[in-house]
Amino acid sequence: MHNYKPFDIFLCHKKSSGKDFADHMKAGLEELGYHTFLDSKDIPKMTDGVQEWIQIRDRALSESKVFILLITPGFDLSAEVLNEIRLAREIGGKKFLYFRHRDLGRKIILNLEGEKVDLGRQEQVSFENKEELLRLASGILLQNKDLFNASLTPQKMGQKKEENKDELVTCAMCSKEIKGQPIAETIENKLYNFDCTECAHTFKKFKRLYGKNFS
Repeated sequence: MHNYKPFDIFLCHKKSSGKDFADHMKAGLEELGYHTFLDSKDIPKMTDGVQEWIQIRDRALSESKVFILLITPGFDLSAEVLNEIRLAREIGGKKFLYFRHRDLGRKIILNLEGEKVDLGRQEQVSFENKEELLRLASGILLQNKDLFNASLTPQKMGQKKEENKDELVTCAMCSKEIKGQPIAETIENKLYNFDCTECAHTFKKFKRLYGKNFS
């Protein structure tokens, strides 16, 4: 395919309960430069039967570096979701990120063609709404930017920070502990600390897009 761009992220979800979350995450991650596969958006409407649909899906699954699973009501009852999880595990070489809606408990056992997988033993990130989901996901991806061969060097401001060894300073975007001098930005009359310029840029971009819904 001419001008084909490989996918960075594969987004797995159950359509009946996770579509709104997935659509919002796909748009937000693409805005940040992460090419994210979502079957409803990235598989052409006119495909040559089920086999072509599967080929497109499997290629995206194979080339992606990150597999994101949205844990929403009934996801574990979807044969397609379970199949995508199984295939991703078989292919290997991926970072798995599990985002669980807060209405659900973390103790979840999946049956992948006879293999029992306990998601309760995996690191899960809980979310309440689509804005929080996107903020959490983008923060985690920024912390793992080496997966995408990014060469982003944090640039620290030349302002002197008042030292306080007992005070823990975290990044407003990715929630990572800031060691050393933070990047301080005043946004809408409020002071925020960031770990790197990319976090500050991403935070301001989301503020412009979602206003008060993003904090």
